[in-house]
Amino acid sequence: MQPMMGRCFVCGKTLSQEAMAGHLRACRSRQDGEQPLFLLHVRDAYFPETFWLFLEMPQAAPLAALDEALRQVWVDCCGHASQFIIDGVTYGRRPKATPVDLVLDEQAHVAPMDRPLEALLTVGQEMDYAYDEVWPTELKVRVLAAYGGTLPAREARFLARNYKPPRACRVCGRPADWLFTNAWPLEPYCDAHARQHPDWEKPHAFLPYVNSPRVGLCTYRGPAEEALRFEISSPE
Repeated sequence: MQPMMGRCFVCGKTLSQEAMAGHLRACRSRQDGEQPLFLLHVRDAYFPETFWLFLEMPQAAPLAALDEALRQVWVDCCGHASQFIIDGVTYGRRPKATPVDLVLDEQAHVAPMDRPLEALLTVGQEMDYAYDEVWPTELKVRVLAAYGGTLPAREARFLARNYKPPRACRVCGRPADWLFTNAWPLEPYCDAHARQHPDWEKPHAFLPYVNSPRVGLCTYRGPAEEALRFEISSPE
C-alpha cells in the first residue's frame, strides 16, 4: 500500500505522517495549560506507512491508560491480553485473567501496567506493543514531545490519524465494505457482492473493512464507541 495521508483533528489539515509529526510538535507545544503531557506517535509494526495515529496523554497517567486508549481506538475485539516492552521489561494486562494466567505471568516476570508514563518514558523513546497472543496486532509507540497543556476530558486525546486505506471489491472494483476471512490473503468485497457470497451467513466469515491495523483479525469490527471511528477516505 502507498503511504497514507491523515487528518489533524486540531485544525483539520491533511498531511503526511512525517509532516504531521512536525505539525503537531509545533501547534500542541503552544497550547494553554500547565499539566505535563506526552505527545505519542503510534504506528503499525508491519505497515507503518499505512496505519498511524498521534495522541497526547498526561505524563502521570498509568501505562494501563495508554493500553486502554489503544484498545478503544484500534485493537480491542474480545478483551485479549496485551503487553508493552519498554527497555527490555514486559508490562502485561489481561482484562479477563484467570488465576492460572496470573501465576504464569508472574513466573514469566510480566510486570503490571500500573506505573505512570513519566516513570517509564522519556522523549525520543520507543516501545513495542502487542494485543492478542494468538492473532497478534503489533504496534510501535514513540514519545515525540513533552509539554504543558490542559488535561484531556478522557485520559487520552487523539490528535491525528491516517485516512482509510483504499481497497477495491475483487468482483466489481467498487470500494470494499467487507473482508472475506476464510481466504488468504483476505478478499475484499463491496456490500452487494459480499451478500451474494455462499459463505455470507457463516459466523465471522466476513468482517467489516475498517480503518485499523487489526482489520480482518479475530472478530474485530472497529471501535465500539462511534466517536472513535474514522472511516474517512483521503480527499487527495
